[in-house]
Amino acid sequence: MARYILTRILSSLFVLFVLSVLVFSMVRIIPGDPLAAFADPANPDPAALDALRTKLGLDRPWITQYFVWLFGVLRGDFGAAITVPGSVSSLLAARLPISLMLAVMATVFGVIMGIPAGILAATRWRRPSDNIVRGTSFVLLATPPFVLGTVLILVNSLTLKLPLVGFSGAANDPLRAIGVLILPALLIGLVLAAIIARYTRGTLLDTLGQDFVRTARAKGASPGRLVGRHALRNALIPVTTVVGIELAALVGGTVVIEAVFAIPGVGSLLLTGIRSSDYPIIQATVLLIGAVYVLINFIVDLIYPLIDPRVRVHAR
Repeated sequence: MARYILTRILSSLFVLFVLSVLVFSMVRIIPGDPLAAFADPANPDPAALDALRTKLGLDRPWITQYFVWLFGVLRGDFGAAITVPGSVSSLLAARLPISLMLAVMATVFGVIMGIPAGILAATRWRRPSDNIVRGTSFVLLATPPFVLGTVLILVNSLTLKLPLVGFSGAANDPLRAIGVLILPALLIGLVLAAIIARYTRGTLLDTLGQDFVRTARAKGASPGRLVGRHALRNALIPVTTVVGIELAALVGGTVVIEAVFAIPGVGSLLLTGIRSSDYPIIQATVLLIGAVYVLINFIVDLIYPLIDPRVRVHAR
């Protein structure tokens, strides 16, 4: 098991190194100049821009800029933002907890709704319950997020009247932050539940057709024991993978939801950096999102042996 964990750690570090090289290179290939915001269109001053470029180190060779940035990242310093006041580290420190809270709440909603719906659809195969779950999943996956967001805002305004927008002041108040994030998390959770339900249904149907399940059924196992004790545990491995990937994607992939509900998360920070070609912001946010992916996949790899002991045997 120790060798299994060490192998996963080394592969994760290698992936992060490759990601850092890719994001650093691609940011400098894409069109746009981060100093364009400082230029006066009516009276441009090339000398002043060159001096600023030198001050920021943008006139150095790419390889030099990369290692300066990499060594700073290893010390926890992502550099100073070019077009936004403050350091990138402080910007991420203010926005990352919000995105993590939103992602975790949405994942909890998705798992709570998705896994039972998938089990219901699999155990009621080709019955009305199965058709309802599949149809609802297709509708949720096919509807654009901003449409679902608008519908939820309308329903909330007529019924629950929960706080929707205006995150300022909620950062230091966890209860208010949770209240503001409930509806956007529910919106994301509905779409995630549709994905989880489809995967749970498919893997559970496949598992229910395995020989060991038929043997347990022949020995007189009740339907509840058959699903809960034998089939579901084996069917959860691919579902766990999907949940982990979706959780990582939610950390920086909720730009539309953050825009609809005015949430200052990592996704909106990345969008700000892309609009202004702010190299440090783009590099830091993409690397952070990649690190979250790697970390969650690492945790999922560690969970596999707990779900299925056969993985523990192969890891040895």
